[in-house]
Amino acid sequence: MDKSFSQNDKARRGWWASVVFFVVIIGLIYFLSTTKIVEENRDILVGIIGMLTGGISGMLAIASGRDPSEIEALKDKLASANADREALIARLRDAQIQMQLLRQQVFELQNAVINKLSVFTNEPPIKTLSEDQVELPEVVEQWTPKTKEDIELESQESSTQ
Repeated sequence: MDKSFSQNDKARRGWWASVVFFVVIIGLIYFLSTTKIVEENRDILVGIIGMLTGGISGMLAIASGRDPSEIEALKDKLASANADREALIARLRDAQIQMQLLRQQVFELQNAVINKLSVFTNEPPIKTLSEDQVELPEVVEQWTPKTKEDIELESQESSTQ
């Protein structure tokens, strides 16, 4: 319970700090717009104002209730989920390849039995296949994620046509 209270208190302090920061920047901009700037210090002041106004986006995010650390945590979680998704797709593709290999081997065994029972008894019936020789149906190719190389090849083929 104390942890959730401290998180709430921390969020409230961050919100107030961002509001105060915003007011200070608005005040600084107003002050500098009404005051004449000495030419010698002008570049330094413009650089400082640029750095301060660059922090306004983070301040507005905190003031609106979106903590940048929460956003980073969500990005990490999304990256992890995408990695898991890619791993599952790769496993599914490998399983489809293995299933296709097994189907072809069963077909070869069926043909071998038929050949043994028929006239062609002296011909070697089983021709083993490796994973490189497996021809996948188009359904498997549809679900295989495209790599950068595949996308580049498709774009090259479409540009040559």
